[in-house]
Amino acid sequence: MSIARAEGKTARLGLIGPNAITQMATALSDACGAPLRRDVFEDAGLARYLYAPPTQMISEDDVARLHRSAIDRLGETKAAEISREAGRRTGDYLLANRIPALAQRVLKFMPRPLAARILVAAIARHAWTFSGSGEFSYEFAPHLRLRIARSPICKGLRTETPACAYFAATFERVFGEMLGPSLRVTETECAAMGAAACVFEARW
Repeated sequence: MSIARAEGKTARLGLIGPNAITQMATALSDACGAPLRRDVFEDAGLARYLYAPPTQMISEDDVARLHRSAIDRLGETKAAEISREAGRRTGDYLLANRIPALAQRVLKFMPRPLAARILVAAIARHAWTFSGSGEFSYEFAPHLRLRIARSPICKGLRTETPACAYFAATFERVFGEMLGPSLRVTETECAAMGAAACVFEARW
């Protein structure tokens, strides 16, 4: 089976990388303590992951339930803070394990617009690892805008404020490493609030 076909099959199955669970577990423990972390995971029906953290691709439905549980237990503001920390940690993991150090050094020396185009194209090729059955796209209009249609975090979720702090922080950490610490990523539209897709704007 070719890589393209394998990736397509993974997307159809709605599987995403385990960081969406493991980094949330760590962020919850650090911010709220182990007992409340256990409550959040138990509410989501995911207590098994606390005893045996996932190391392979996981169901996007598990991620959706975990984020809903965090919001139900903690409220939107606190849950967003924890999701953002989990996203930042995921960015650290990607920089350390998934993006070659040489490529990072080269991108840092390029003009920002060119580096951004190269980096986002590379991310798009691997978007199946975080968007699952959703669809990732991007445009420069003129600022870089990232879009996730059918975001796995937003499945069955309705909120008053943007719910994808996890993705925003991951993008901000990864892009910021190459394009400079002034880079900020803001979610400007969110499916959990009724938008057609989740949209993130990156500015530097």
